[in-house]
Amino acid sequence: MLDQVLAHINSARTSSGLSAYTLSADLSKASAAHSALMVGGCGLSHQCAGEAGLGDRFTAAGVSWTSAGENIGQGNAGNNQAEIIAAANGLTDLMLAEVAPNDGHRKNLLNSGFKRIGLAVTRGADGRVWVTQDFVN
Repeated sequence: MLDQVLAHINSARTSSGLSAYTLSADLSKASAAHSALMVGGCGLSHQCAGEAGLGDRFTAAGVSWTSAGENIGQGNAGNNQAEIIAAANGLTDLMLAEVAPNDGHRKNLLNSGFKRIGLAVTRGADGRVWVTQDFVN
C-alpha cells in the first residue's frame, strides 16, 4: 500500500521537475508511531501529549537529518485497501492544491531539499484514515 502512496507523491514531484523521494524504513517507523498516537485518541496533531518533538522522534528512530518536516491528514474510507489508498492519495492531492500563504503541506511535498520520506497510512475502526508524511534531507 505504501508503495502506491509513495508513487502518487513522487509523480507530483517528477511533474514539478524534482527528484523522487526515497522511502526510509526508519523514518516510516517514526511516522507509524505518530499515526498510532493520533488514532489512539490524540487526534490530528503534530505533537501528542507526552510525545517527543518532531526532530527528537526522528533521531530516536535512527534517522540522521539536518532539515525536517511533517504533513498529517485525516479522511475516511471503507475497510479495503483500494479505498484506503484512494483516501491517502486524495489527502495528498488536497495538500498539493494548497495556495500561498497557507501552503505548508504543498511546500513539504515539493521541497527540493528533502530527499527521504517516511509514510504511515492507518485506518481506525471508526473508518477514519490517518496519514503521516515525514520528510528529511
